Amino acid sequence: MALATEVIGAERAGAFVRSHAERHHLLVVEEAGEVAGVLAYRTDWFQCTLVSLVCVREDLRRRGAARALFRMVEEMSPGPRLFSSTEETNAVSIQMHSALGFAPSGYIDNLPQGYRELLFYKRLHP
Repeated sequence: MALATEVIGAERAGAFVRSHAERHHLLVVEEAGEVAGVLAYRTDWFQCTLVSLVCVREDLRRRGAARALFRMVEEMSPGPRLFSSTEETNAVSIQMHSALGFAPSGYIDNLPQGYRELLFYKRLHP
């Protein structure tokens, strides 16, 4: 819950995490028995899988936690396409998506947060 709060804010985190956990669409990676990162996803986004949240504890970044989370969701994805997104101002996330083999897919303007949301795409092996 704390990691989700960092990304989407306290007012949205509770309902968001609960809804993904209830659908079994919430992945967690641990390090030394503690939560290191979380990834929430959905499989009903235009018949594709969409990662709706990924967050790794700041002190554990660049150690493979995000890579492990994305590998897990890739293995579970029922379709051949995986999408993810980040705000245009999040340079670290943009670099991470590139390092994980994602390609730019488009963007969404006019969202409430005021920044353009960049979409990324990755074709998965059947």
